Amino acid sequence: MSLLGRQTQKCPRCGGKALVNQYKCPDCGLVFAKLEMATNKEAAKRYKAKEREAIVFTKKVPSDLKRWKLILFGTLFSIVGGQYFYTRRWWWGLVYLLGFLFTCAVTFCATYYYAPLKTFVDVSSFFVGVYGLCWIYELVRVCLGRFKIPVSLPKGGIAEIMRAEGER
Repeated sequence: MSLLGRQTQKCPRCGGKALVNQYKCPDCGLVFAKLEMATNKEAAKRYKAKEREAIVFTKKVPSDLKRWKLILFGTLFSIVGGQYFYTRRWWWGLVYLLGFLFTCAVTFCATYYYAPLKTFVDVSSFFVGVYGLCWIYELVRVCLGRFKIPVSLPKGGIAEIMRAEGER
């Protein structure tokens, strides 16, 4: 991306463009330094506490998760939503798991019980095809680093954050 020939970055909160070396987003005021200390574990806690304004979805893997584990779960278990379970997005993981179970049940029924009914076999093939495309889409997103992970921004101003970093 470029803004008048300069390198830009996309704000994970509002989607606006900001210069790479800019302190905060000009549109929403998000301090980019806070993203370096954001964690996925805190995002899960804040989601339960209904503090959703502090949660940002970013493509950068936070410090409490490992990129290799995300790719492992994304490649081996993405058909059942493994990458969503790993990033603590339980509802989406459950949707993928139930979708997989439903597709397996429809395919089983079409194969063994309703084989003479061509229409049912066609319907089950449709479900398998749609689910297969979704699985491939998720697999590509995880492997190419396009999968968005919820992270929680640390509380307090940037001065408090820098002070806490100095104490560590």
